[in-house]
Amino acid sequence: METNPAFDKYMDYYFDYLGLWDSPSKCGLKLVKRKDGKTLAIATEIYRQNPGTPVTEVVAPLATQILKTSNETPVNFIFIEHTPDLRSKLAFYGETFDRVGFDWNGECFTNPSWTRLTKEQVDKMMEE
Repeated sequence: METNPAFDKYMDYYFDYLGLWDSPSKCGLKLVKRKDGKTLAIATEIYRQNPGTPVTEVVAPLATQILKTSNETPVNFIFIEHTPDLRSKLAFYGETFDRVGFDWNGECFTNPSWTRLTKEQVDKMMEE
């Protein structure tokens, strides 16, 4: 499966997850262990390469699955949702980064809330 080279900075590999109705789904994933001990997870929507549910539609279960596979604790986990630029004239296909905050119920993330970030903010977060 080919990947757009522009994704490489924010994506190290494909990550399989279950989407709505347990549909096989896939996103790009980059995990960064930061100097402060926290883990930064960047989940990239891969559009046509994703056979199932988009990242946004299952962000809390996806973040929970990534948290558990990374052996991190919720307090030390930072989740970024990344949608790459599709080079379209339509503004909603432009690149975006959102830090997604969650509540933790003891077993999984719930109640996602998105905060828009700039590319520069994300790059700085990767270096912290």
